[in-house]
Amino acid sequence: MINSLRNFTLILLLACAAVAASARDFLGIDGEESTSIGIYIKDIRSGKVLVDHNSQMALTPASILKCVTTATALQMLGPDYRFTTSVSLRGSVSKGVLNGDLIINGVADPTLESSQFKHNLGFCNAVVHSLQAEGINKISGDIIIEQNLKNAGPIAQWEIEDVAYPYGAGLFGLNWRDNTFTLFPLTGVTKPYVPDIDFELEKSTDGNELLRGIYSDRLIIRRGDISSKKLSVSTTMPDPAAVLRAELLEAMSDAGITVSKRSKAAATTASIRTLLEWKSPDGAAIMRSLMVRSDNLFAEGILRAIAPGSSRKDAIKKEKEFWNSKGISARYTIINDGSGLTRANRISPRFMADILEHMVKSESADTYVGFFPKVGVEGTVKSFLAKTSLKGKLLLKTGSVSSVQCYAGYKIDDEGKPTHVVVFMINGFFCERSGIRAAVENMLLEKFQ
Repeated sequence: MINSLRNFTLILLLACAAVAASARDFLGIDGEESTSIGIYIKDIRSGKVLVDHNSQMALTPASILKCVTTATALQMLGPDYRFTTSVSLRGSVSKGVLNGDLIINGVADPTLESSQFKHNLGFCNAVVHSLQAEGINKISGDIIIEQNLKNAGPIAQWEIEDVAYPYGAGLFGLNWRDNTFTLFPLTGVTKPYVPDIDFELEKSTDGNELLRGIYSDRLIIRRGDISSKKLSVSTTMPDPAAVLRAELLEAMSDAGITVSKRSKAAATTASIRTLLEWKSPDGAAIMRSLMVRSDNLFAEGILRAIAPGSSRKDAIKKEKEFWNSKGISARYTIINDGSGLTRANRISPRFMADILEHMVKSESADTYVGFFPKVGVEGTVKSFLAKTSLKGKLLLKTGSVSSVQCYAGYKIDDEGKPTHVVVFMINGFFCERSGIRAAVENMLLEKFQ
């Protein structure tokens, strides 16, 4: 009896040890036993699940959340959706004078004068040419920029360390030139011109080089080489509308159009007519761009387009309701933004995989799949699997913030059609990020080579 009990105890201990070893060795990374790992790989055609490791665990997705944002927008808005920024005349025109205001109605278009769409530049020139076509050479009022966007600017849940850097540019009702600019601290010169820039230069090599509060206009620059004449920093605009206004005033002045800058906004009974409607690139082009480059500003703009004029919370609610209606439960998810920059976001690998599979079976399949960059070829996965037989055989979106590394997308066949959904979510790791990358590459080679 005693021997039997000892044997049973030994078998139980060995089984537990085997399970523990298996958990630790799943990816084979250092510190894996203390790392949260969720993986889900499924053959779409056969329905066979190749890997299911903690697929229901809610983890921080980082930028693979953009896969959800673009899937939602593509389904709800369509690939041809365009932001339309209207420019109107309020008041009457007589003898070349607009007796009233020029009104720009911002609709949170994140692409307005963006460097990513060089074929869609020239907003200020278009306004000037439209005024000239009306015979207007003077505006007795002012340029009024309307921004009907709730919760504008950087998101409160973002880390303060992100806000001053270009990738942390917030979404406003009126966005301009990617909401970023270059500052030359020793002279105060900015490109483009940013009115009333408020900054402080500190000699320091500790902490972040750039710091701005979530809703602050003041920028703190910490550098060790503050005396260098070549010193410049790329940072975010605290007020993109002011930058556009200054640029438009200059363009109008160059064309001989004067603005009195005395607002006639009180004259609400004055007639209003449209002067110009400026269209953004189509939604599919915007989404492709944001997925390949992992553009946070574009992602926030696309999310908010789901619920124009409403709050971010309303847009996210509509997003969750949409996926619930498709049988993909968003109950155990936490979504705070469209870009994934919020560390407090939580989704599971299975939730992500179900959306990826749904999109492959939708009418938007080809468009959506085309948003993902090819591994070893482009975007954030240009060097991933680049020297292997899987180069160009997977389409993956990456996501990374501190101690978070994620991948989501598809394995494709020779015709470029998805055969498998692939999701890796690794949180709280202790090894080098390169170790995570190598481990994921090894598993993909093992499964698909």
